[in-house]
Amino acid sequence: MDESAPPSRRALLVLSIVIVLLVLGGLILRATAPEPDPVSAAGVAAAALEVGSLQVATVLHPDRVLVSGVLEARRSVRISSETSGRVLEIGAEALDRVEEGQVLVQIDPLRARVAVDRADAAVTRATSELSLARTSLDRQQSLKDRAVASESAFDDASNRQRVAESAIRDAQAQRDQARDELAKKTIRAPFAGVLRSFRVERGEVVRVGQEIGELLDLGTARVTIGLSDRQIVSVEAVTPVSVEVEAYPNEVFEGRVLRVGSAADEGSRKFPAEIEIDNADRRLLPGMVARVALELDAKEPRLLLPREALVREFGLGFVFVIDTEEGGESRVHRRRVSARDLPFDPTLIEVDSGLRDGERVAVSGVRALRDGMRVRIRDVALRGLDARVDRDAS
Repeated sequence: MDESAPPSRRALLVLSIVIVLLVLGGLILRATAPEPDPVSAAGVAAAALEVGSLQVATVLHPDRVLVSGVLEARRSVRISSETSGRVLEIGAEALDRVEEGQVLVQIDPLRARVAVDRADAAVTRATSELSLARTSLDRQQSLKDRAVASESAFDDASNRQRVAESAIRDAQAQRDQARDELAKKTIRAPFAGVLRSFRVERGEVVRVGQEIGELLDLGTARVTIGLSDRQIVSVEAVTPVSVEVEAYPNEVFEGRVLRVGSAADEGSRKFPAEIEIDNADRRLLPGMVARVALELDAKEPRLLLPREALVREFGLGFVFVIDTEEGGESRVHRRRVSARDLPFDPTLIEVDSGLRDGERVAVSGVRALRDGMRVRIRDVALRGLDARVDRDAS
């Protein structure tokens, strides 16, 4: 390089040398670069992310209501003594299961039996007196017809018959009362059930009206739940329900709506609905906590998606709509939608706007998707609505 050359010429000369070197280096790299591998290119295309897809459609999906309550017995009665006396025998203990008609308490019946015997004797005596009075009246009637007996004698015989008839009615009433008193000396179970309590001991003297126990009918269990005004209009008797009990996890009991209230509770403003659950094996006990699930009739169609199909960012909801091009290649496009959670169903969301019937949406692997990404689609089913959603891939 000429040291006597001006500085500007030296800088220009250096720049020219650098440019020439860069051009030569690029040509050398291009010449030595390997040809693209067609197999590798195909592998990139095959690496498109596989996603589950669903063709959306509006469906009539019933509302699902889940309400908790406390189980009660079908019926319960407090058993009391209707007579007094000393307890001779007891036929059960507290918490025992008893059958209808089973003897629970036997009270000393001696005096009651004596009263029945006396009443029977009184009826027999009154019957005999009535028979005699009727015979006497018939005789007086015959004599009167032949003008032999006086009118006053006939009237006396007729009056004695009426007195005898009244006496026998009174004796029969006394006998019925005595028999009823004797029957009360034996206290029986009015229906099959379980004795929640039984407070009487052998040898104890009970009084009239004394409570001796409480009997529960566990043939069916019942629970009363509260529903809103919009819910109660879709519920009627015999509507089926499913019941889960905390005491039996992962087990579902079937029941039905027994009756619905026609007025709301003043405190809760809820309408009562009484649920009945079959309890033939007596496993459901009063006091257990139950969760009642019932489906209410759908009023209008809804567009539903699995909850995992929705991506929420900064309070907004997005889904990835799948478009398939003429060559069969599918790409996803991010789209904003208005959606809300479906009450009491954690697996579904309801889309209010942003999607149309027939569009296909990615429902799995959505967190890895980006707008415009190439995907391979796989049809999936919308759980719970398999029979009502069209999934034709064409």
